[in-house]
Amino acid sequence: MSDTKTNIIHVNKFLHDFDNREPKSREYTRNTTNAYGGNLDDMLSGACSGCLKKCNRDFTQAIYCQNTVSTLLSMSIKGSVIIMHGPIGCGSQNHSQESKLKLALKQRGLDPEEAIWLSSNMSEDDVVLGGEKPLKAAIKKADTLYNPTCIFILNSCAPGVIGDDIEGIIDSVRDETKAILVPLHCPGFMAKVFTSAYDVVYHGVLRNFKFTHDDGEFGLDHNSPDYLAQKKELEERKKKTVNIYVASSISAFDEKEMIRLLNKLGLYVRTVIEYNSPEELKDVTNAALNVCLCHVHDIYFVEFLKEKYGMPYVTPSIPIGITSTNSFIRDIAAFFGLEKEAEELIEEESRKVLKAVEPIKNRLQGKTAVVSGGYLRIGSTALLLNDIGIQVLGFRHFNYDEFGNELFKEVRERIGNVTNSVSTQASELVNLLKRLKPDLCITHTGAGVWVEKSGIPTLTLFSENFSYFGYNGVFEVARRVERTLANGKFSRNLKDNVELPFRKEWYLKDPYHYITDFKQNNTGKSYSEVYAKEENPA
Repeated sequence: MSDTKTNIIHVNKFLHDFDNREPKSREYTRNTTNAYGGNLDDMLSGACSGCLKKCNRDFTQAIYCQNTVSTLLSMSIKGSVIIMHGPIGCGSQNHSQESKLKLALKQRGLDPEEAIWLSSNMSEDDVVLGGEKPLKAAIKKADTLYNPTCIFILNSCAPGVIGDDIEGIIDSVRDETKAILVPLHCPGFMAKVFTSAYDVVYHGVLRNFKFTHDDGEFGLDHNSPDYLAQKKELEERKKKTVNIYVASSISAFDEKEMIRLLNKLGLYVRTVIEYNSPEELKDVTNAALNVCLCHVHDIYFVEFLKEKYGMPYVTPSIPIGITSTNSFIRDIAAFFGLEKEAEELIEEESRKVLKAVEPIKNRLQGKTAVVSGGYLRIGSTALLLNDIGIQVLGFRHFNYDEFGNELFKEVRERIGNVTNSVSTQASELVNLLKRLKPDLCITHTGAGVWVEKSGIPTLTLFSENFSYFGYNGVFEVARRVERTLANGKFSRNLKDNVELPFRKEWYLKDPYHYITDFKQNNTGKSYSEVYAKEENPA
């Protein structure tokens, strides 16, 4: 293997408290912010100095709940059952996960499973007296009725407030259940930064799942006459095996594209942890390298595997767009000493995709866009848009921390010092769009409705039904962007016939009027002073 220095991020010391019952939220472990308005230069300097964490709002329309994200990730484990410990309403969003889970499994050639969830259904009396009885009953019912591989118990706000000891309750019934029991501490009020949920789920998994087979040789039969040959083959394969950590926002088509490219380098690829069973995840240590595509999603778990099992990891660019895909290939190839093979692959693939998108690029010249969503994905998507001739006017991140600095320094260099925000507020998004007037907005699922009602065509930031990743993704996204821009009549009609729930006076204010700590950032300026249009945006 190569001695080339791999792209490993040194995380905050709080991130390593793997022995604690629950992890701290990302406001503390990573200085992550969810409230900021300014431009790229200010955000980068603020993130580097730690200033962004000071931002708060004196008014909030709504925020995402870490309980929802914990549910989504937990349900992706094959054979799992979810128990929402709390009032029944905390599981109301779970109904939407059934079709998504079945589609994801089917597209990967796996048997579709139901998204099974139960609730401890805490009553008013339980909130006063404690939820021990309904939670025990729910665990026993889930284990008996569904025979799951594992049961995730999600602690919601009500038991979090009254101090239910879910760890103690779960420990009291472990010997009575066949399934692996995994407590997840994810009350919504415990974290402003909803992506803290990824750390919560991984913390529960790493404390309760096994990651090696008992014999240390990953299930090989010692009595088999082919034992030695199988062991040698396994050892040789391990030297060229890569674990890629995927998320529900990464489609089966994205996975196939990454596997295709790395197979061309002679590497074996396994995707984890979503859509794997606890038994399958025992083999996660049977690989030479972990690949963390998204610091937001997986850094907690690969750090754990590095600390406990000595497994190295790299954090290459998420392979969206030509530039980021090239970096993705180079970073992984460097670990295995395959630099020459990587350059040959990049040259071949880049040449083909540039030729394919050239006619589309010519037709997209002069078009503009705003990109909204998770910071690593929107940064790489902006570079992709730049590759196909679209001018990016600005960004809206859900949250931001220093893990994005390297990517956004490149974005700043190529795209310019454009407007930049960190926000989960729909009101701030529509105000920003009113000012910037882009031709297109690429946005996270769920936010597109606000954009369409603003009269701006949208393309989802990810999809289960097509690819964003790799060279194939460049062509696919370019083609869909062109189609979306050519069919904007629906958005315009929607704007003319639907009224957004904001007063006209709101559009006269800065989009980040309610962020209270502007004066504490490194510029000492408000949003309107940093980046403001001379004309009246309304």
